[in-house]
Amino acid sequence: MSSPECMQPPPRQFVVRLARREDVEAFTALVIDADGALERHPESREASHLSIETSIRSLAGQASDAERGYLLLLEDVHSAEIAGCITLTCHIGLEQPFYDYRVGRIVHSSRPLKSYRCLDVLYLSNDLTGCSELHSLYLRAGARGMGAASLLLKAAQLFIRSRIHEFAPRLIAELHGVQDANGASPFWESVGRRFFRVGQREVERLMAKGRKAFVAELMPKHPMYVSLLPTAAQAVVGEVHHSNVGLARELEADGFHFENHVDIFDAGRVMEAHMADLHGVAASRVLSARDCEDVAGEHWWIAGGSGADFRVVGGTAAAAEDELRIAPALLRRLGARAGDKLLALPLRP
Repeated sequence: MSSPECMQPPPRQFVVRLARREDVEAFTALVIDADGALERHPESREASHLSIETSIRSLAGQASDAERGYLLLLEDVHSAEIAGCITLTCHIGLEQPFYDYRVGRIVHSSRPLKSYRCLDVLYLSNDLTGCSELHSLYLRAGARGMGAASLLLKAAQLFIRSRIHEFAPRLIAELHGVQDANGASPFWESVGRRFFRVGQREVERLMAKGRKAFVAELMPKHPMYVSLLPTAAQAVVGEVHHSNVGLARELEADGFHFENHVDIFDAGRVMEAHMADLHGVAASRVLSARDCEDVAGEHWWIAGGSGADFRVVGGTAAAAEDELRIAPALLRRLGARAGDKLLALPLRP
């Protein structure tokens, strides 16, 4: 009779790949499972089909600069379940404006009154127009805490590295802002609701459907003094939701930083990175695969294939000169063979 330890299921193994047409049902189910967390992807089969078709047409060079983007899916190796996703948009704001707030400073000074005040001000901005964007990172509950989020993030960076000419010199990632105990954003309740008269989630749904012009029509055009907002709203400007704290740290380790841009709805932090400094771009290497049992090395993220066959896995490997020693099982998961060129990224340079 087996002990309880022996009855535990083996750790889940994942591969990241590009979305295919046959994934439309599974991706729709993933969006529904996200329950609003994937606000860029509406909860409908038609929207999922459009997202996948855009990715496929982008791969074929048939998408315009304004729409080009890629959908990467996290697949369970054994069950083939779609357990997560991440999306890359090559250029934002080329067709419809991309809005954020830039946190700036205004000085009020009077020498006769011996008064000097330096105040934070929010400016409605299109500064990030043309940047590339990493967004819509989501994992099903059963895939969390297993390194799958890191795998998706590194897979996105390796994909950028493999098609670097399609992306802008800067990459951004918006992080969800702080919410109160009732799930409401203090910033939205203090600012957005006064102009939209609907809930934040409804506005985000409209944005996902491409109805962005109303943002410019309804949001205040003049700078907003942060000090004039309610205390609860002031406190969350540039902060991140507690569930995104770990993600923020990983992004920072990968070369992202905060440049005083925040989301227009919840004032969550917008992280920015220069592509040349991005860990997955700067530290990845093209190496020849060499299959080797019982590899003694460190953790690597490894990409194989090109185009529709692009795949990424994580596992132990060892680099020697221009070769990467890798277990045959990992090679099979990549759909690669000994001698194939792989794009490999060490845990840290």
